[in-house]
Amino acid sequence: MISAGILITGNEVLSAKTKDTNGPFMGMHFRKAGISVRASMMCGDNEKDLLDCLNYLAEKCDIILMTGGLGPTSDDLTAEVVAKFFSLPLLFNQEAWDACVDFFIKSGRNSIPESNKKQAQLPKNCELIANKFGTACGFVTSGEKFGRKVTVYSLPGVPYEMEAMFLNYVLPNLVKNTINPMTLSWQVFNLGESFMQSAINQAETSLLHHFPNSTISYQAHPNYVTYSVSLYPTNLLQTEECQNYLKNNFIPEVQKSFGENILYSDEKKVAAFIIAKLLENKEKISFAETSCAGFLSKELSVLSSDESFFSGAIAVNNSYLTTNLLKIPENIFNKKYEDPLNYINYLASQTLLQTNADYCLAEFGFPQDNIVQKDYPFEGFYLAIAMSRDKLKSKPIIEEYLKNFLWDKQNSISGLDSVVFSYFLKYNKRHAREIQQLRAVLYLLCSFAKIIT
Repeated sequence: MISAGILITGNEVLSAKTKDTNGPFMGMHFRKAGISVRASMMCGDNEKDLLDCLNYLAEKCDIILMTGGLGPTSDDLTAEVVAKFFSLPLLFNQEAWDACVDFFIKSGRNSIPESNKKQAQLPKNCELIANKFGTACGFVTSGEKFGRKVTVYSLPGVPYEMEAMFLNYVLPNLVKNTINPMTLSWQVFNLGESFMQSAINQAETSLLHHFPNSTISYQAHPNYVTYSVSLYPTNLLQTEECQNYLKNNFIPEVQKSFGENILYSDEKKVAAFIIAKLLENKEKISFAETSCAGFLSKELSVLSSDESFFSGAIAVNNSYLTTNLLKIPENIFNKKYEDPLNYINYLASQTLLQTNADYCLAEFGFPQDNIVQKDYPFEGFYLAIAMSRDKLKSKPIIEEYLKNFLWDKQNSISGLDSVVFSYFLKYNKRHAREIQQLRAVLYLLCSFAKIIT
């Protein structure tokens, strides 16, 4: 299995003036391709520090991906550092210069600054990587380090330039002779990492004994954990062995260990999974929000808000909207603090009706407010899931699932053909307001993901 190291360079990323997206982008693709990332580093524009990083990575990795430092300015040091790392001279590369000139001409520029010639000063015998979106070619340099061959891929730091070059050249080059890893993922709700570790520990030990190069990952999100295992077969015979072990040994242990806390077996995040299931079932969803005012809608809308599954959302916080738009009786709104369960029941039921959706998710709560500081009747969120009576009859397992997670079935509102389940989620005062809102939204979405499977 190929081992890789990632080196992100630039004072701007080290000082957090620019957010690094290159490292996560490459790491994600390496993981899917079965290339093991041994280390990822970030370094400023300092020659000695860059050489130290390259030496550290070269001891551990077959290949090193280096981004940034290919520009025409004095702080762009990559070509010089890589040349020094491999004890190579810097030479003027005519092909790289021609590509730079061509980019300027196509951009409508008549003159080229003399400083751009620096971008054509590259290590001797390096292989160029074409850059369709910028002036700097990438390059590949190989040499003997620590008794074995090490290859450094040098790419621009600008994400859209780097991503195209990585996907079109680097990745295809690396995966030619690799077998894709076998990765399984489970989304586990309302069960902390420490409890999960205790429950699955014996099965993990056995897995690592049979396949020492396998990897296990716990990725924590608010209220759920993505649990993943990856196996890295090196030939077809080992691929079959991995498949059989996962099917007959490991998967049953995961199901036994995590039980009903498993939402689904897929690497998709919860929002993406919900969208996929709604489309598959030809069902629609709507949202009613108060204090989260958009957080719930955002979780889905950043992926898609197509009308084929999304009926709409409303953020309501005053009597005019609730009475005129949602047709909630004014006396119900006025007593929302004294009887929040009744209010969330109406809020979910009426939004379900007015949006003509199959399901409505609603929240009513009071996260900490550092702007308008006042006492509220409760510290947390009332959450609700509404659906028609016929929907519940067609999927009776819904009620069982929700009861397992302590959701309560509410009394039906007279004249409405809906059923509402509610849950009170107390917030943690140590969390910032945004985290309190996000936790409430994800608790609601996770609960819904369980019943839509």
